[in-house]
Amino acid sequence: MARERNAVSLTNKLSDGMARFENYNNKEVYRFDSLGFAVTGRQVSGFFGFLIIVVMLMFTFSSAANSIMVADLGGSNAFVGDVVITEEPGPSSMSGTLNPGGSVDFGYIVSDAEWDYTNNLRLSHAEVIVTWEANGAGSVGARQVTLDASTQNNDTGESQSDTGFDGTITIQIPFQMLPETVSGTADTAEAFVESYETEGGWFGGTFTYDSGSTITNDNSISYTISLKIYTWDIQNVRETII
Repeated sequence: MARERNAVSLTNKLSDGMARFENYNNKEVYRFDSLGFAVTGRQVSGFFGFLIIVVMLMFTFSSAANSIMVADLGGSNAFVGDVVITEEPGPSSMSGTLNPGGSVDFGYIVSDAEWDYTNNLRLSHAEVIVTWEANGAGSVGARQVTLDASTQNNDTGESQSDTGFDGTITIQIPFQMLPETVSGTADTAEAFVESYETEGGWFGGTFTYDSGSTITNDNSISYTISLKIYTWDIQNVRETII
């Protein structure tokens, strides 16, 4: 019986409250005779209801945006740093002479460990360079040479030819060629820098003396093959806001 009485009492209170709210909505709360209109309770209720909805939407979108940012960053910090490129000492250069149709292999092709930079994780790029010149009195008659260079993991590489009496051929092999400034996210500044590290390579190739002169007794050429190594470093790392 007590539970039933409580239920009836609650129902009556709700009915009374709804009736008072409806009476308020129909009541003229503010009247502006000079302007010819009145503000009713329903308009006031609607206005405050609209404000509550706006606040709730702002809170919802703000929470969603923060959730997406945390998910994208993985709880990490944002960093920016300046890239510095440095030329490092390469392997010893190799020199010799070739006759027409001759060639010389170098680097990984002949298992020369001096050309192996696989464990260098901060290679920016490398340059395989050949300088050559024709031998013989007066060096008459043009010569044609070809340089093929690559890494062991990319044996297709690149090929360049040269014609004349002497010259220089340079083939650039890129690895991690970074812009002047880099940015990203990581837990620490050290991890940010390490995120750009990649495996290096074992360089090598073939230099070929394709054809020589037909109007000289000494048809040979002299050559020197060298490798330049360039590494990157990220300095002045500072935390930033994305």
